[in-house]
Amino acid sequence: MNHPSCKVLVCCHKPDVFATQDPFYPIHVGKAISQVDLGILGDDTGDNISSKNGSYCELTGLYWAWKNLKNVSVIGLCHYRRYFDFYSQGRHGFPYTSFKTSQFQDLKLDIPESVLEQVNEGAVVMAKSENFRHSLFQDYCECHISDDIRTLNIIVQATQSQEFKDAFFKVIYQGNHLRHYNMFLMNWESFDRYCSWLFPLLEEAEKSIDISHYNPTQKRIFGYMSERLINVWVEATHCKIIEKPVLWFNDKEDRLSQYPLFRYRLRVLVNNIAHFFSKPRNPQ
Repeated sequence: MNHPSCKVLVCCHKPDVFATQDPFYPIHVGKAISQVDLGILGDDTGDNISSKNGSYCELTGLYWAWKNLKNVSVIGLCHYRRYFDFYSQGRHGFPYTSFKTSQFQDLKLDIPESVLEQVNEGAVVMAKSENFRHSLFQDYCECHISDDIRTLNIIVQATQSQEFKDAFFKVIYQGNHLRHYNMFLMNWESFDRYCSWLFPLLEEAEKSIDISHYNPTQKRIFGYMSERLINVWVEATHCKIIEKPVLWFNDKEDRLSQYPLFRYRLRVLVNNIAHFFSKPRNPQ
């Protein structure tokens, strides 16, 4: 299927399998600091932040697309091993399904015309959400540097309109559902508004947070933040969300692979009940 005005970035950083057929657009993220040549376009040309890939992750590719792509009406982002499942090929009811690398050519990855029509009209495709027993604020504090999410909150309170402040509180402090991976599909007008909002926020956070002593995992801070912030943005802008599960090409056993559906649904229910009784009711 040929979509000349649709580009879906496939963020790559090492030799591996990845989609190359239209509308997929492989891009070597962090090429400016990479020691390998993947033989594909890099994010180090034109207006770029390629050298920040260690802390911005796939966002260096996102920024490159925002500043350098032209004549694109629909834009998306996925990863070399993660793609949206538009054809129900994964396990029913799960946010993602793992497949062996050897199955890469066997699965359909293209985007249905019906989805593209909805996206052109303003809908946003995102990864099917996962839920936690506690809020996204607490999850960030447990998995990353707790002071950083507090700093981000201070920046939001100081710089954003009330609508975005309310959305941040609802998603981060009250919410326990997260659409992961910074994956999306949206029309260019929405993409431009999103990037115009996201990158100034992250630049302010970058000025306020010293990551020089962080280990390589925690240095990916702005990629982690943006995973949460895209959820805030769609909440504040009242976008229609199309959630799709993710196909994950992974040769290792993942944490959900042994769950039967009923057990996974029970876990979701227990998590939601626990979170309901613990979430704050008033803005911070």
